[in-house]
Amino acid sequence: MPVPHVVARFNKRVTNRFIEPIARISSGFAVVHHFGRRSGSAYATPVNLFQLDDRSIVALTYGPSADWVQNVLEGGGTVEHRSNDLRIDAAEIVDRGDAWPALPLPVRLALRILRVREFMKMTLAPVPSG
Repeated sequence: MPVPHVVARFNKRVTNRFIEPIARISSGFAVVHHFGRRSGSAYATPVNLFQLDDRSIVALTYGPSADWVQNVLEGGGTVEHRSNDLRIDAAEIVDRGDAWPALPLPVRLALRILRVREFMKMTLAPVPSG
C-alpha cells in the first residue's frame, strides 16, 4: 500500500472533515458518498477527480483495499462534484497505464513517488431529480 494505515486513519478522522466542504465545490476534487458494506452507515470521502474522456479517474493513494473503494465496488454510490450529484454507474480498478493520460504531469510525478499503481475508473451519470 502506498500510504501507511496510520496516515489513512488520521485523514479519515481529522483531515477529511476540513477538506470535504472544499472538495464539494472545487474543480479537481469531489466527494464520494457510499454506504458501509457491513454497517450500512453512510460515508463521505473526499477525493481528487480527473477526467478521461467520458470517465472519471481517482488515484487510490491508500490502495484498492481501502474501505471506501470496496464499498463503491460492492454497493455503488454517488459523487458530488462542483455541487452536482452524479450516480456511479460503473466502477473498476485500473492500473497506471489506463489512468496516466488523465493526469497532469505534476500529479503523475507525485503519484510515482508515492508508488500509487491502482486507480478507480468510474462512469458517472446525473442523479434523476425527484
